[in-house]
Amino acid sequence: MAKFGTEKRPAIVRVHSDEKAQYVAETCEVNGWRYIIGFEHDKPEDISDLEKLLHPDLQQAKSTKIKRNAPCPCGSGKKYKKCCGDL
Repeated sequence: MAKFGTEKRPAIVRVHSDEKAQYVAETCEVNGWRYIIGFEHDKPEDISDLEKLLHPDLQQAKSTKIKRNAPCPCGSGKKYKKCCGDL
């Protein structure tokens, strides 16, 4: 899969105002990201693709798998398999 913000996978945003479109365009140009801006007044604004580019660390929140024999994260002192893993 192509890297986000490139020509093959541009950031797609939906805005209502020229000011917001200019902000998106300037931000993308400064960082060298490719983008597509759409003006759709009948739909809500959506700049989530730009937010993903600006904050990539928040995009990849990884879940941690708890092993069965590890202490339970709830703080009971029991093994996970005998506590919350048994639910």
